[in-house]
Amino acid sequence: MAFPEIPDTSGRFLPPTTHPGWLAQLDRVIDPPDLAACPLTEDPLGLDDPRILYHATMRTVQTPALKKAVAVARRLWLVGGPRSEGPLHLAVDGPGETGMTTVLRQIGRAYEGIIRDRLPADPKRIPVIHINTPLSPGSRLDMSVPFAEFLGHKHTKDPESSQRSTDMTGPVCHVMKTRGTRLVLVDGIDRLETSELKTAFDYFGYLAAECNVSFVYCGAGSREIVNEARRGKRPAPPDGAGGIPTLAVNPIPYSAADYELFHQVVKALDGDLRLHQHRPGDLLKLAAHLHRRTGGYMKALSYLVCQAAQEAIKTGIEAITEELLDSQLVGHFEDDPLQTW
Repeated sequence: MAFPEIPDTSGRFLPPTTHPGWLAQLDRVIDPPDLAACPLTEDPLGLDDPRILYHATMRTVQTPALKKAVAVARRLWLVGGPRSEGPLHLAVDGPGETGMTTVLRQIGRAYEGIIRDRLPADPKRIPVIHINTPLSPGSRLDMSVPFAEFLGHKHTKDPESSQRSTDMTGPVCHVMKTRGTRLVLVDGIDRLETSELKTAFDYFGYLAAECNVSFVYCGAGSREIVNEARRGKRPAPPDGAGGIPTLAVNPIPYSAADYELFHQVVKALDGDLRLHQHRPGDLLKLAAHLHRRTGGYMKALSYLVCQAAQEAIKTGIEAITEELLDSQLVGHFEDDPLQTW
């Protein structure tokens, strides 16, 4: 079965679980707009206003987990290659909303960056594949679909079954072998039901062995999920020894005795704000309130600051205040958990 050439598109609106979308995210650079080029105006701001667009995402704050992700990618590269033990696999684990998916993709970005630096340029190379765990995989046939979709292959329905797609394992393996795939990122591994683990990990294990690729599994409880699936009927090792290496992603703490890390994160957000009435350190003064609202969960913190900044621009106050933060829906409310806009 011939594998089609990947279309040459910008991938701007495609998810990173497609190759064009992955490349678009990989090469995206977020530059803060120049405040001098964005004067205050009484005219309504459009959805394409540069500061509104910039504060929709802002730059990724380098948390300890993201810094470790770069080191993990380097180690995966260094230990890669043919080994009698097979490739090394990892898990990214932690509570939901802590930014695990961002960490997973950072591993992929850093790994692909190493490939670009070390090897001659090759537009056909696909060193990293990123998929989401499909719902109710049910069979090996279904497990091939997210790989085929990332690679741009339009899978077809099996003519003998209205419920299954044609098994794309052969074409997927061919591309992974010939296009230099070395790493597979699997997000949402916690969506798998217990009855689906054997099917999924038999398939992942086959691809790992056949194509000599490392897998990085991501999701809440992923370490135990992966260990249980890989262990199968084998007895557990004594004293919890062994198991898949795991990068933990946890909420960032904040207390009178442990505040420096959260302050570093808030300082980074503070420095990237582009508001006319914002002064360096203003957001840091709200650190305790930000932690009360978000519990140190990076997803909530990022959304809260980004949305508050957009609101500050639209309302003309051009600064983030405690009152403005409390008017945002995102974030944790201790006194009023059902508060709405």
